Amino acid sequence: MKKYIGIDISKSSIDVYDGKKSYKFDNNEVGFNSVVSLVEAIKETIFIFEPTGVYSYALTEFCSKKNISVVMVGPKESRDFARSLKVRSKTDKIDAKVLYKYQSHVEANMVKIPKINHHAIKAQQMLNVYEAIQASKQRFKNQLESTSKTDKGLLRTLNRLINDLDIEATKLFNKIEILLLQDTETKKSYDAISTIPSIAQKSALYLTAFFLKYPSANAKQMTALIGLDPVMKDSGLFRGKQRISKHGGEQLRNLLYLPTLCAIQHNRLIKVFYTNLTSRAKTKKLAVIAAMRKLILMAFSIFKSKESFNPLLVKI
Repeated sequence: MKKYIGIDISKSSIDVYDGKKSYKFDNNEVGFNSVVSLVEAIKETIFIFEPTGVYSYALTEFCSKKNISVVMVGPKESRDFARSLKVRSKTDKIDAKVLYKYQSHVEANMVKIPKINHHAIKAQQMLNVYEAIQASKQRFKNQLESTSKTDKGLLRTLNRLINDLDIEATKLFNKIEILLLQDTETKKSYDAISTIPSIAQKSALYLTAFFLKYPSANAKQMTALIGLDPVMKDSGLFRGKQRISKHGGEQLRNLLYLPTLCAIQHNRLIKVFYTNLTSRAKTKKLAVIAAMRKLILMAFSIFKSKESFNPLLVKI
């Protein structure tokens, strides 16, 4: 019989609930070994926790090394489950208990031993910093537009800051490219994605880094990970509008908006797909979202096969 352990992860500690008692350990290997000591057979044990970015990397890596099965629950999924249990309070201790009770929703395909790709993790962290630099640069540009043209000193300061950020962004982007492409297999995938019409260097790099995090995902899972999965709200006679979930992948969605518009014009397969949708009375906005989804899945298929784009082999 499988034994489940709910683990809530914070920056310096983890709260643990094994079905009988609550514990608190350090968020490091010593603390993880303390969790292991709570069970008799670790091979029959499943850890349930939220993948909380950098704070959960250490536990994920530990489980990978020790071949411990885990179930990773998304933050929204965990929050919705807590509401279904009518849990009003929110503390680390309570969250660990909620995650333990989530075992009632666990299916066989959700349980797996995590695989760590350090290149992907480091690249994603660097991409996050790159996005933060770009956001700061845009804020300074907006400030520049609203600054009086007579204030020469302030204008020089803003221009210098924008230029410095631009230089740092370029340096960081080059480092990300070097990091990803030093691996032969990753480079093959990157080069293959770059052959898709409308996918340029930056888009190919982002897609490669994102796909590296979820190499075993299927098309449906990848769509959900990027937040392009459709959501419907119908009840009785009420028929709500279909929309996308927007759960995750915000950077990638924003980045691929213009490449998608470009693909609609210059990628024959995407153009035909988009035209078919609009001819069936679909709105242009909905058709663009569907085209983006199709473009990403096309890239994901090429990422896995490492074969250059071939319109005769791509299914639409």
